[in-house]
Amino acid sequence: MMNLRGFTLLEMLVVLVLVGLISTLLFQGVSYILVMRSRIFVQLNDLRQGVIQEYWFRSSTAAIVTDYEEGEHIFKGDERQFSGLTLAALDAAVGVPTVFSWQLHFDKGMTVLRYQKSQGDYWDVARWRGNQGFFRYRAREGEWHNQWPPSFGADTPQIPRMILVQGQRRQISITWIVKLTEDDMTMIDYRNEGF
Repeated sequence: MMNLRGFTLLEMLVVLVLVGLISTLLFQGVSYILVMRSRIFVQLNDLRQGVIQEYWFRSSTAAIVTDYEEGEHIFKGDERQFSGLTLAALDAAVGVPTVFSWQLHFDKGMTVLRYQKSQGDYWDVARWRGNQGFFRYRAREGEWHNQWPPSFGADTPQIPRMILVQGQRRQISITWIVKLTEDDMTMIDYRNEGF
């Protein structure tokens, strides 16, 4: 004779409770993984943005070139901005000497690192809270100056050896130092020589 016995109510309740616990743990694990995934994507995007900002600053600054001795765009700078000619302008063809400027603009408790294009308008490249940030210029002798050309010294080269920017990225202090690729080779103006 066959015994057709089914599950008791208690056995069914135990199985349902176990399935509910396992489902809850699985859903919590999946939601934790999704939250971590979104945080990682945000961090990767932020890191990528920081790399692009640094690349723009380094590439345009490293390609600074000298102007004619009496030129309009001889390199000059102070703690808040510098300007001159670059061969790697962000808004022009590479290899063409183009007027540009980098500036630290302080406004309403924020600092904005901005790039002035050859047409005169600005691109905001990076921003952070507070009024922190400055530029420094290193001479051949190894001394850092708050302005270029330095206020002393009769035989100052037209461009510094290095440029430093101190700022912040996500409230963490950053320091970018850029070595200029060209030595001080002031352009010779042959246009008025009458050849």
